[in-house]
Amino acid sequence: MKLNLQSDARKVRKYIEQRIKNYPVYENLGPGEDDDPISLITIGFYAEQGGYMNLVFNTRPKAEVDGEWTLHIANDENMLPFPKWLSAYEAIWDGKTINVTKHDGTTCTLQNSSGDETVNAVFGEMLLAVMSELRDDGTLAQLPLAPEAFMVVEEFDGRYFWPTYETRKTKGRIQR
Repeated sequence: MKLNLQSDARKVRKYIEQRIKNYPVYENLGPGEDDDPISLITIGFYAEQGGYMNLVFNTRPKAEVDGEWTLHIANDENMLPFPKWLSAYEAIWDGKTINVTKHDGTTCTLQNSSGDETVNAVFGEMLLAVMSELRDDGTLAQLPLAPEAFMVVEEFDGRYFWPTYETRKTKGRIQR
């Protein structure tokens, strides 16, 4: 089986750009009050069960990495499905080898002995690369951000998290 995360990265970027374009100041589909600025952007994902990523805008004034994003994953607007991620995960645990083209064009092979953290890292690193591009090119700054807004990328079961909890508000900071 082959998995192309370059094409998935383009799909993720397009999805996030559309969400930013359509972001309604009056209706937040995540934790917090509708009219408050965004203090935390969480990209959550789950390849092992479901095959999806989520984009959750948290407007709580003192938002923290506390799993609150998981309460908002059932909202279709927050979710971008990737059924092939689930198929790849299942194939790996069925003993098959998966050839992955990563977001940066490099390739790797995943297999049963790769381990959950390694498998989830290929998805997490791709999502982080997209979010970093959007932060660095000013796209995220189009949102109504709180002055100390930050972003994280988190796998549902905690098998991937960027940055570290200790550096979340510095490395993950989104400049306005």
